[in-house]
Amino acid sequence: MPKRSDQLVELYERLVANRSPESQRSCKAMDAKNARQLARMARQGVVTVDDLVNALPRLSPTPRDLGIWMINVLKMRQAVPVLLKLLLKPSTRLSCACALNTFHDDPRVIEPLLGIGERELRSPVPDRRWLEAVMYGITGVDDQRATAILVEIFERTDLAGWLRGDAGDKLGCDRYVTDRRTKFFRRCRDAALRGLNEDDIDVQFWSMYVIWQLAADHKERRIQTLNGLEVALPDLRRIAAKDHRLAPGFWWPMSAEAEDVIYALETGRSPEVDAGERWLGSKERGVCNRD
Repeated sequence: MPKRSDQLVELYERLVANRSPESQRSCKAMDAKNARQLARMARQGVVTVDDLVNALPRLSPTPRDLGIWMINVLKMRQAVPVLLKLLLKPSTRLSCACALNTFHDDPRVIEPLLGIGERELRSPVPDRRWLEAVMYGITGVDDQRATAILVEIFERTDLAGWLRGDAGDKLGCDRYVTDRRTKFFRRCRDAALRGLNEDDIDVQFWSMYVIWQLAADHKERRIQTLNGLEVALPDLRRIAAKDHRLAPGFWWPMSAEAEDVIYALETGRSPEVDAGERWLGSKERGVCNRD
């Protein structure tokens, strides 16, 4: 964690120096833009970490966003209180939630986020932007309350498909979900099996991903049964044969994703070359709808 007296320009220069030469070349324009912003901030008296933490709420959007990014990357724990305040503003909610996730071992961070998530899921009209921020803030948190929030978002058909898809993305690596002894495994399995037949492409795609993660490596772990996941095979074969739309936000088709999941179910292993690698070079991306 940087010291309060550390200078922002020097910290940023260290970040650049630690990148690979290729990364330095590809980020050259961004780094030049950020250097100009840091110079502008210095003229306003924002020079050190302490200056940034104190000034963050009153900065204009571009330097403020750069400041939140630096807090995240450099793990400036001193900024937790101000990030929690800025979390209340819609314009900074998501970026602050992502930055707060860096400090998810801090009770000051996790308790408010869990409380907001539970509040919104109890609401007759959940705020999808609050739920999105909560998801990014609690990802990777080793707490069953966090898992419960993500699972409920993934299950609920009254919520937006992209939001449910985001939850599925985050559930694939959740240890309470991949543990077949838990209710979370059963709930995710059932929601994903239903999701294969929903109309929303985000739900379909991330349901395939969840099934893949629940099935992957079951033979290596000496698990003798797929615990009901095998019933997905007819739907997966249908998608593999007929659905050639590009996956949302990605460069490979739904059919290729289905092929990978079928392979995982039938062999107990992930494919050596997955869909993303097989379709490298494709310039198009599937449409991301986040309305």
